[in-house]
Amino acid sequence: MSILKKIAAAALSAVVSLTALSAVASADEPYTGYNYDWWGDPIPSQNGFVVDRVVNGSDMGLDLYDYSDRSKSMQTQLKDLAEPSDIFIDQKFGVFYVVDSKNNRLIITNEDFSPDATSVIEELHYGSEYPEEKSPIKKTTFKNPQGVYVRTDNDGNTLIFVADYDNNRVVMFTPDKEIKMEYVRPSKDVFDEDKTFNPKKVIVDSAFNVYVIVPSVTQGAVQFSEDGRCNGFYGANRVEATAEVIAQSFWKLIYSREQIIAMRRSVAISIANLDIDDEGFIYTVTENKTSDTDVLKKLNPAGTNIFINLGYSDYTYGDYATRYYKGVNYASAITDVDVDSEGNIYLLDFATGRVFQYTDECDLLFIFGTKGFKNSQGTQKGTFRSVSAVETYKGKVYVVDNIKNSITVFRQTEFGAIVQKAIKLFNEGLYDEAKAPWEEVLRRDANYWLAYIGLGNAYLNQNDYGTAMNYFYRTSRAGYNRAFKSFRIEFIRANFTWMLIIVLVIIVGLIVLSYVRKTLSKKKAAKKGGTE
Repeated sequence: MSILKKIAAAALSAVVSLTALSAVASADEPYTGYNYDWWGDPIPSQNGFVVDRVVNGSDMGLDLYDYSDRSKSMQTQLKDLAEPSDIFIDQKFGVFYVVDSKNNRLIITNEDFSPDATSVIEELHYGSEYPEEKSPIKKTTFKNPQGVYVRTDNDGNTLIFVADYDNNRVVMFTPDKEIKMEYVRPSKDVFDEDKTFNPKKVIVDSAFNVYVIVPSVTQGAVQFSEDGRCNGFYGANRVEATAEVIAQSFWKLIYSREQIIAMRRSVAISIANLDIDDEGFIYTVTENKTSDTDVLKKLNPAGTNIFINLGYSDYTYGDYATRYYKGVNYASAITDVDVDSEGNIYLLDFATGRVFQYTDECDLLFIFGTKGFKNSQGTQKGTFRSVSAVETYKGKVYVVDNIKNSITVFRQTEFGAIVQKAIKLFNEGLYDEAKAPWEEVLRRDANYWLAYIGLGNAYLNQNDYGTAMNYFYRTSRAGYNRAFKSFRIEFIRANFTWMLIIVLVIIVGLIVLSYVRKTLSKKKAAKKGGTE
């Protein structure tokens, strides 16, 4: 029996290696490129992103000097990054904001992470909005901050929002450290007094509505107006339709009110993280290994998941299959989401340390990054120990590791750039122009199934329905049906005359056959009558 167990473990280990759970390719690509085919099976694939550099606190000068106050005659020693939990990039100005949680500070730097451009915010002061009688303590510090978001108001002023976890607030302040607003625990008529209010993540929309993720809240994100008033909850997850939930729904039809109250309540899973795109749509993710319900949502202003109507809500995000090896669950647990300027969606998997890139229609493009071997502690570039945040800027992807205390920068490969070019042309409806890059994609990677769909659409747009059907055959049932329908109509139009002649010949033939049969029947009847 022990031999069988060893064989099974070895076989499973091989599968894990093939899916890059612990694969090492090279110093710059310590993960095997893979994707999934139309049937959901892992297949080898070229990498769309590779490691560009790994940044730590010393690269930014944090272990050398304090650049937050250059007027000091003596520069003070600073500590390195410690458990960084979030990163935000101002796309307009190229300013990077990194939450250094354990050190209770916010790091501000540029895309080069150069020491000369790095500053630190550790202490804030209250402005004129907080009179002495309301806020006798004029200065305050962060306490285990977890999230950051930056928004520019209508007057062009930069406002920074930090989810200050252990201070039970989201604090809004200016770059010169002046507090403008604090978003604190709502009143008990809105917020359950038995629940803690520890803000973990925050985003702000163009109308300056503030959305706060509180781990203890399962009704969605806590929503505040700009002036600090709580407007309720936004974007709650659905309760997964488990056997217990279905059974409870049945019993509620026949139970009394007292019995229903006594039943164990089924609640939705709380939102793990969120992001907002250039059009104002909010995306949320749920970090849960055992449920596929609402892993990724795209919400409109009313809080309705648009992906449900589009059919994307039932997709599998992250790794398709759950795998167990030596007591470890390798199922995906999506912990962060980012949407770039092209509409591409990036999901960060806490369980495997991978980034999954999707199109705006939730088609999987690339998978990159991985967790390191236990004995190496994820020291190789591109491997992680505990990922906490993902952000994109100018085609690069930035992943924060809160145990390695580093930020890994991924750059796009030549193959990835070709795919992005094809996707961009495809989204603009330029199917013919997208044909050449899609063909180049297949020349480099014959397993890249999305290219087959792109070429199928290109040939469909050129009215070459037969070729389109060939490309769609194993990759898109909907595309194949469209091509076949057009092929059938085109065939009928091209052969209508001959088909009409054939139909007429058949009709005439049937009439003649019927006439002959009737004639023969009459003759037979007459002959039979004469005999009698």
